[in-house]
Amino acid sequence: MRIVTVVSGGDAPGINAALYHLALQAACHGDILLGATGGFPGLLNEQIDVLNQQVLLPWIGVAGTYLRSSREPVLAQAAGQTKLADVLARHQVDALVVFGGNGTLRHIPPLLAELGVVSIGIPTTIDNDVPGTEATLGFFSACDFAHRTIDGIRATGHALQGRIFTLETLGGDTGYIALEVAHSAGADVVLIPEMSYEIAYVAARLKSGIEQRGQALLVYSEGLQDKQAMLDALPGLTGIRIRDSRLGHAQRGSAPSHYDRWLAAEMARQVLAVLHDGHRSGIVCVGQGRIILRDSLVGMPPRQPDARLYRWINALPQEDA
Repeated sequence: MRIVTVVSGGDAPGINAALYHLALQAACHGDILLGATGGFPGLLNEQIDVLNQQVLLPWIGVAGTYLRSSREPVLAQAAGQTKLADVLARHQVDALVVFGGNGTLRHIPPLLAELGVVSIGIPTTIDNDVPGTEATLGFFSACDFAHRTIDGIRATGHALQGRIFTLETLGGDTGYIALEVAHSAGADVVLIPEMSYEIAYVAARLKSGIEQRGQALLVYSEGLQDKQAMLDALPGLTGIRIRDSRLGHAQRGSAPSHYDRWLAAEMARQVLAVLHDGHRSGIVCVGQGRIILRDSLVGMPPRQPDARLYRWINALPQEDA
């Protein structure tokens, strides 16, 4: 079997580990693994090379993607679809493995199925917002990166007390990273795009943190619409200058965590298994802690953050209490 890997959309830690394990599994099955450099535009331009364990081994612990990616929607038009069919036929490609986030995996696999192209998707985004899976490749690496920053904030907060710290995480228009990190870091407040808040209550929570522990921490997601207004208002409401830190794209480029490397290995193993079982389309997902195959993400509602956890972190009463 000749299999081409394509990375579409934003990169995420763990993609290179998954590529390595795909090469490992391909060798075990007697398959040939190929990679398209630069996403689907690269595939249409026939920027296709053989991938093997020797090439990919040095990249296992590196973030980003060895293959490079693209967001250019080259398959949206009939000309791109026709060219895809020609390229796959010319290179005798039996199947595609598509790395991508919510947008890619909602739209590309159904399109490929309509074109008669065998494909299996791997959810890769630090945002963890892909429906149908409990975890996406890269999410926990992004959380680990945030924790290393928070550890530094906590250390300086202990050395010189009486300060309020705020930390912006990535996550697009979702709050999964901020919520997960705030929970495990014991933050005083978490603010995410999906949930409303009262600024006076936030200020009171932060002042309480100062009184109880000598420092306070607020974690917020980059997608919070009024984040600058919030940051501008807090000094006046608390009487304390805010020390703001923003993780930026360094968070997306952080080294893959142990869990993401494990997840990469398990997803790669499942991809080769389902291809050899004769599956023509699907997305490998995490369900109840196991790697499973979903036929499609079409029709699935968007993932929603845990409202109970949000309220618990912020010491708000539970709505069903």
